[in-house]
Amino acid sequence: LLNIKLELKLIAAVGLVGFPNAGKSTLLANVSRASPKIAAYPFTTLYPNLGVVHVDYLRQFIMADIPGLIEGASDGAGLGIRFLKHIERTGILVFVIDISDDNRLTAYSTLLKELEEFNPIMLKKPRCIAVNKCDTIDEEELNKRIVEIKDNIGEEINIYPISGVSGFGLKDIKEKLYNAIKGDKKILI
Repeated sequence: LLNIKLELKLIAAVGLVGFPNAGKSTLLANVSRASPKIAAYPFTTLYPNLGVVHVDYLRQFIMADIPGLIEGASDGAGLGIRFLKHIERTGILVFVIDISDDNRLTAYSTLLKELEEFNPIMLKKPRCIAVNKCDTIDEEELNKRIVEIKDNIGEEINIYPISGVSGFGLKDIKEKLYNAIKGDKKILI
């Protein structure tokens, strides 16, 4: 008797990585025709969602909304390893960080650590940061917080201010991601 275990992993050009309630599902819903469940409580997204992002009439790519990760995900905390496996099959990682959250300064490093502990090869993937919910603060405070995040990260990485709700910055990040998929890696780390 032969037992075979098959695992289906999603394939997407871009994967959204972030803490619960960072706005990943809202972002996916507003850049594609996907209809993920959106609510104001942690772990609303229980299954990965895929959406086709249309940059314009001829250019498109697939984006995956991965359920929120928490510290300890690589050890199985939260929805942990079940969804870290899906991130392995994405080409570019977009770290979605809630600009209004108290953990905004450490969010990127915590998420990166979880990916590294799960599979160090994931750190070789091109990546960028989308600071979300930028419509919740004024422009001066937004610029101040982006500088704080850059200073705290300690590495060169592009940060794109967006709002999944109002649409602020979404046209720009879709264009940048499409160009990165087609080989323009200078917009990513």
